[in-house]
Amino acid sequence: MEKDEFTHPYLGLTKKERKEMLEYLGLTSADELFSDIPIRSEFHMEEQPLSEQELFFEFYELSKRNWNYLEHPLFAGGGAHAHYVPAVVQKIIERGEFLTSYTPYQPEISQGMLQALFEYQSMMCELTALDVANASHYTYGSSLGEAAHMAHRINSKNKVVVCGAVNPERLEVLRAYAFGKKLAVVQTRYDEQKGSLDFDALQSAVDDETCMVYVESPNYFGVVEPNLEEVAEIAHKKGALFCVGFDMISLALFKPPGEVGADIAVGEGVGFPISYGGPSLGVFATRKQYVRSMPGRVVGATLDKRGKRGFVITLQTREQHIRREKATSNITTNSAILALANAVYLALLGKSGLKKLAERILSNTHYTQSRLAELKGVTSPLFKGYCYQDFVARIQASEQALEKSFEKHGIIAPTRLKQLDSWLFGVSELTTKAHVDLLVVSIKEALEKNEV
Repeated sequence: MEKDEFTHPYLGLTKKERKEMLEYLGLTSADELFSDIPIRSEFHMEEQPLSEQELFFEFYELSKRNWNYLEHPLFAGGGAHAHYVPAVVQKIIERGEFLTSYTPYQPEISQGMLQALFEYQSMMCELTALDVANASHYTYGSSLGEAAHMAHRINSKNKVVVCGAVNPERLEVLRAYAFGKKLAVVQTRYDEQKGSLDFDALQSAVDDETCMVYVESPNYFGVVEPNLEEVAEIAHKKGALFCVGFDMISLALFKPPGEVGADIAVGEGVGFPISYGGPSLGVFATRKQYVRSMPGRVVGATLDKRGKRGFVITLQTREQHIRREKATSNITTNSAILALANAVYLALLGKSGLKKLAERILSNTHYTQSRLAELKGVTSPLFKGYCYQDFVARIQASEQALEKSFEKHGIIAPTRLKQLDSWLFGVSELTTKAHVDLLVVSIKEALEKNEV
């Protein structure tokens, strides 16, 4: 072996290989490769390291540049909703018996976590009115993608129909999942007056090649989809599965997916902070007859030979555990610690507490809508459909004027919907009257400037 062939026990490239790569890029050195990085960003070994105390305050000063929903009113819609999480939730999930065993590869010695996941699954079944739920997925989007794969496995069809206004980020995840299976994803138009799905467009899109019909309720515009039973009927007539995307807290007020004919329900968990978009928790529930086609883990309760209750992973149909051709998914694990947080949060609220929370969110939504509607030059809400937590409003002021005004008043801005020349507003139980007053002032100032 020549000396040049091995230069470092952990870095695989030899000097010869590095030289060839640089020549291919038309460069002479690694320093030239990174020459566009500002000097201040470079790491200089000769600098003295900071102490722990100095480093803490250095990071603290950097963190103050970020805007958070505890210090700034949050009106960004589209799924980024701030909810208050009781301190006891974090305390419980940080307990060693949970935190150190959150991935139960050896389930027999993870009884506490398995029981917690069993309780989580039970709560998801009760909320969705479906028979079985798995131990979670990574995100709402991954649950949706897995739902499409599951529908394809069950009926061998190759088309997914997405109804009306759905979250564009989740739609992109679905398209990524569909690509590998060569599934066609067709999105139908929405009713431009109501903001809900267009039934004529839906009926035209669903055919004998459709494996799954997907609807979100509340949808991306915040509109609660009416007549979901009719959507289920349209899907089932063509032999397709019906999948409903839901908001968990809203299930305390509206019909759950199982009661409107859904075969699969997907959603996002609660009980943990936004954290800049992740980590998250994808909920997945289905009917009993489809349990062996369901992806992910299913935790079950049983009795040992002494008659003592215990918990086991009943199904774990991923390729790591069974033959690849028998696997339902290659998804590696579940968001167990967040599923635990979800279960603790719901257990603390209880049935009546969850309903009161949903009612408060709904009240805040309608109050915000009505306050914006008082402003001349604002159409609020834009759609006539019934909204739960998000709503769309059109404001006759330039995007630049509004953004400047939101920033001036310290508001985390609503989401810009450029195609509709509108804004998507989101509220939660943390939205106060003072927040809405500040929002009204900021919009009023932008309307007065009306920069075009």
